[in-house]
Amino acid sequence: MIGALLDQRYQVVRVLGQGGFGHTYIAEDTRRPGNPTCVVKHLKPASRDPEFLQIARRLFTREAETLEKLGNHDQIPRLLAYFEENQEFYLVEEFIDGHPLNVELEPSQPWSESQVIQLLQEVLYILDFVHTNGVIHRDLKPENLIRRKHDNKVVLVDFGAVKQVQMQSIVAQELVKETVAIGTPGYMPSEQGQGRPRTSSDLYALGMIGIQALTGMNPTQFGEDPDTGEIIWQQYAQVSDALAAVLAKMVRHYFKYRYQSATEALQALEPLANPNAAKAFAAIASQRVRYYLRDGYQSASKVLQTIQNISALKTRQAIATLKSLPSGQAALPSSNLMEETATVPPVQPSRSPMGVGSFSTIPSKLPLILGTSAVTLVIAAGIFSMVRPPSPSAVTTTNKTNAIPDPNKSNSTPEPNKSNSTSTPNQSDPKPEPEKAQDPNGCTFTMRRASNVRESPRSKKTGEVIKSGIQLTVTGKEENGYIEISSPVQGWVYKNRTKKTCPKPNKADAKKSASSKEN
Repeated sequence: MIGALLDQRYQVVRVLGQGGFGHTYIAEDTRRPGNPTCVVKHLKPASRDPEFLQIARRLFTREAETLEKLGNHDQIPRLLAYFEENQEFYLVEEFIDGHPLNVELEPSQPWSESQVIQLLQEVLYILDFVHTNGVIHRDLKPENLIRRKHDNKVVLVDFGAVKQVQMQSIVAQELVKETVAIGTPGYMPSEQGQGRPRTSSDLYALGMIGIQALTGMNPTQFGEDPDTGEIIWQQYAQVSDALAAVLAKMVRHYFKYRYQSATEALQALEPLANPNAAKAFAAIASQRVRYYLRDGYQSASKVLQTIQNISALKTRQAIATLKSLPSGQAALPSSNLMEETATVPPVQPSRSPMGVGSFSTIPSKLPLILGTSAVTLVIAAGIFSMVRPPSPSAVTTTNKTNAIPDPNKSNSTPEPNKSNSTSTPNQSDPKPEPEKAQDPNGCTFTMRRASNVRESPRSKKTGEVIKSGIQLTVTGKEENGYIEISSPVQGWVYKNRTKKTCPKPNKADAKKSASSKEN
């Protein structure tokens, strides 16, 4: 085929790749100025039967139309032409000048989290476009991700109709449709291996590429959980819990447990890609709460000041009334005093803090002011309590105070009819704890790196995280790379994230040990 002129236009320069479905060539377009380079994909039908060729031709044309739509994306090669020659099918696509991603994924050279997140986001945006057009790639792997030379963007290639056409064969004079399993071991999920790929199958493959980048290991090197079929990989990577959770969901064994769309996976990655956005939101929320508290305090202060002004005004009015009465009426009953007070015209004071024109209108608006301020304070307190949870130490102290009576409290009041009796606190059966293994050498265990705590080696995370440097108490049980601990919390942690430290024996102890062995 080298040197052949296809469709009287495309001259084959060299072979780019070959497989069971056909060949891929690098060619030159002789009908364009400068003979630009292009890629020609050659599909050889499995049968020359006329009925089979008719079906294959229809499917080939349909897939070429799909590839034409996909070529509208900047990070997918454009379809330049498709044609049939000698009952064989050809696709001509744009040539991408760059290198495949597997060149960057060197063994034992893990990527940073930020690099992995950026790659996942970039490819997910492409997959979102592809899946929206009703296409499943089926063979997402590093070799099919090209790092374009001129802008350093990732381009998704190898969409050829070679993969999309469902091969047909005639068996027993009847047309039987056979679904061909397409994919690469290590990147292909179980349902795709059975010939039933889904959009989440592409997400699985991308998740495995992300894990490969984080660990520096090929996907075929990871083991599987014998019970669940899940990939065991986290112990080989230095990864945050947040990113580990996203990747773990992308590569779940059962397709319904994965993200069901690229958009859903992008939403999960967004807080990791823009951590400052979450911090900014928290700062704005905190600032709003402070404003609510400040405004509520100012409103309550204004209400109290108004009440004090009203009380002072009424007192001055009563004193003025008493001074205006004749001396013989000074000892009149208070009812007469109130009647005279009611007839005294009110003094015109300065404008109140609440902005009311005169104090004569304040009493009618006072309930509204008080109610509004109270509602504001309640709302502000509720928001503040949600944003700022109670201190764990305070909760623990309160629980301990309520649960255990203080025997030294001398000013407590004894209950009736129990002055001569001795009260005993209610005691509940303590929760059984795992036995603590006593190391004969006096060795201690500490966390070398932060680790999540699990209820058992095969269960989900409890939500507890033990930070680096925390001393552990182990029970001596080990299973599947995990060890059981009894403190600071009860559960199981990765053994390879712990550090065992044993004291060095002094010479005197060594001599005693040697003499005791001789005796």
